[in-house]
Amino acid sequence: MPSALQTLQTPVIKEWIDYNGHLNDANYLVIFTKASDALQNHLGLTLEHIQNTGETLFTVETHLAYVQEIGLGETVTITTQILETDNKRMRIFHRMFNDQNELLATVEMLFLCYNLLAKKVTNFSDMMVQSITILEAEQSQLPWPDSAGKGIGLKRK
Repeated sequence: MPSALQTLQTPVIKEWIDYNGHLNDANYLVIFTKASDALQNHLGLTLEHIQNTGETLFTVETHLAYVQEIGLGETVTITTQILETDNKRMRIFHRMFNDQNELLATVEMLFLCYNLLAKKVTNFSDMMVQSITILEAEQSQLPWPDSAGKGIGLKRK
């Protein structure tokens, strides 16, 4: 059965806990950002590649959903699914799970390919196109996440 890419596993540390005794909302994004960095490395956007070519990813939109609270010392695992791409954008979906494989949070993110040397948005390099294509093929049978593409709103009567 196809599965999303495991991009990160980390314990929840004391510095991430808020006055309510659970993971502070901002630190969910810290963890998801670390998973995004791991995805970049998996795709070949290593620090060396970025320094040599200027090619990197900039986050341009994020939608985070908190499903369950998380406490100090719990270990969380992040999985990552590519939802869609074009020649310069990549839309992904991270999921955060605890050791019991319960869903804790999700985040949908949109990245742009940016060249730090040219100081502008550019098309993905051939290396990135190849890496993305391989990962998309590996994940092609994954179901679309139920909450992907949903915004925030109150139900109107």
